[in-house]
Amino acid sequence: MGMSIQSVAATGASQSVGATKWQQQQQNFKNLTNALQSGDLAGAQQAFASLTGGSGTVNSNSPLAQIGQALKSGDLAGAQKAMQQLQANRAGHHHHGGGAPTNTATTDESRTTPSGVASLLSVKA
Repeated sequence: MGMSIQSVAATGASQSVGATKWQQQQQNFKNLTNALQSGDLAGAQQAFASLTGGSGTVNSNSPLAQIGQALKSGDLAGAQKAMQQLQANRAGHHHHGGGAPTNTATTDESRTTPSGVASLLSVKA
């Protein structure tokens, strides 16, 4: 019986670590978005490094890879444009009631923080 309790506790701890990592990735993405919106190249580069675990490794087919390439070359405008494209792509996957998406800046987390950040990264758990 003690074995099953330990097993459940270990499973719960593992799920908690996964949730914490997911939340940290969400925060890292938000930091990247904020840095790009404010025109902070160094901050965006740091946020991108945090988001990718310092490796800079992302799914090469993702818009996030374009952001990384632009940041690596110091192209703030290119990174901002790639982020806008990423957000437009992600916003298109949400199904909110009525109306077409507007083209205005927003702090709505569903628009600025994709729910699938991990799908953009080459995450190894």
